Amino acid sequence: MDQETRIIVAEDESIIAIDIAKTLENLGYNVLGTARTGKDSINLARIFKPDLVLMDIILDDKMSGIEAAEIIMNELNIPVVYLTALADDETIQNAKITEPFGFVIKPFDERTLHSAIEMALYKYKINQQLKERTKELEEEKIRANRLLHNIFPSEIVKEIKATGKIKPKEFPMASLLFTDFQRFTEISSCMHPQELITELNDIFKNFDSIIEKHKIEKLKTIGDSYMVAGGLPEETNDHAFKVVNAAIEMQDYLQNRNINSKYKWEMRAGIHSGCIVAGVVGKNKFTYDVWGDTVNIANIMERNGIPGRVVVSAASYNLIRDCFDCSHLGNINISNNREIAMYLIDKRKYEEKK
Repeated sequence: MDQETRIIVAEDESIIAIDIAKTLENLGYNVLGTARTGKDSINLARIFKPDLVLMDIILDDKMSGIEAAEIIMNELNIPVVYLTALADDETIQNAKITEPFGFVIKPFDERTLHSAIEMALYKYKINQQLKERTKELEEEKIRANRLLHNIFPSEIVKEIKATGKIKPKEFPMASLLFTDFQRFTEISSCMHPQELITELNDIFKNFDSIIEKHKIEKLKTIGDSYMVAGGLPEETNDHAFKVVNAAIEMQDYLQNRNINSKYKWEMRAGIHSGCIVAGVVGKNKFTYDVWGDTVNIANIMERNGIPGRVVVSAASYNLIRDCFDCSHLGNINISNNREIAMYLIDKRKYEEKK
């Protein structure tokens, strides 16, 4: 033995306990103490934290060795080897239920005792390694699951786990928000790269909290652009309302941040509602993305927006006009002489009732 194994002996007969202790010491083990009762054996185990407990099944009190062993193994995580002169099936079966690390039937010789102890210590070591590995695997599973939820919406994660793939899905009506910082290139060119990353991370982290609060989906960031969707991957009727409210809060947050910030960021925010196709693309680095005319129009709303305000298309306006006061900004040509009306969100109507 490279290191002296520390053992406690629980035996109701003092003479036998002394004899076992001497035998153990002759074998090179360190006997920390002996106990005649289950309660004493538990207390000794708590105090000394031995490497192993030799436990007689019958002890000198109401608590049996089996009951004491169960506490020592489960609560203190210390291996137990049973000592017993009783070989009847019922007693042995009751003892086996507690999953001890070995049995020694009295009377025994040194070789039998030594083999039982070494086998028990080996089994305990393997069990601990398995528990540790299982814990590591569980932690890996939790980290992987958290990563999936950071990349994909919850419903998509469920589909990946259930089927191993994602089918593209068409959403007849959803709302998209695009944001972009005014004069971003000009401001960022004067900043140290780490300073720029810190600024964007702080802003986008707070945007993430707003998006989570309104139960809509952040799709991605592209440079200083932040893209959000409402009404997918679960279809809802209030997607436009949620997205507009989130956009207003994002603008409010940014304006409040600018009061004490070194850099004064002004952001455009554009929203459009319409048909969207969503799905996962990529082979190694997956991305949940959206396609369709709605994406292009939402981007056009943002590019033609007013810094510090929220602009919506006519389609979005028709969905939220009962909840928000809006101003018509005019029409904009989007493609092939096709025009679309733009509206500026002025305020929430319910705020007038406060």
